[in-house]
Amino acid sequence: MICYHFLPGMIMRGSGRIVNTTSGISLDVCQAGYSASKAALDKITIDLGSRVQGTNVMINLTDPGWCRTDLGGPHAPDAPESTIPGVVVGVFADDGKSGRILGAQHFAGMTLEEAVRKAEREFDSPYRR
Repeated sequence: MICYHFLPGMIMRGSGRIVNTTSGISLDVCQAGYSASKAALDKITIDLGSRVQGTNVMINLTDPGWCRTDLGGPHAPDAPESTIPGVVVGVFADDGKSGRILGAQHFAGMTLEEAVRKAEREFDSPYRR
């Protein structure tokens, strides 16, 4: 609902970025409800992305990975700080590509500038341009 609320104004202004947070959790029967909600978010993000092509509005997904947090638990492999800059790279990318899943761990240890270059170079939109 938040995406549907803000997208029209972004399109009208000719600028905007939305980065939704997804999860790589799958095949875990104990997490089925959570996985289903993330699958729905992925689908909505990808579908909306196809509608904003050519508008200078971008909508993408980020996956922070399994992090050691209250939710992730102490045995998760990733430190929360390893998600930076990967969780925000979609805000700063300026290549017009939407519908991508930008896994934060692909950008761990990089500067924001390095992460943006990598995202723009290596992560393609699922749509034909």
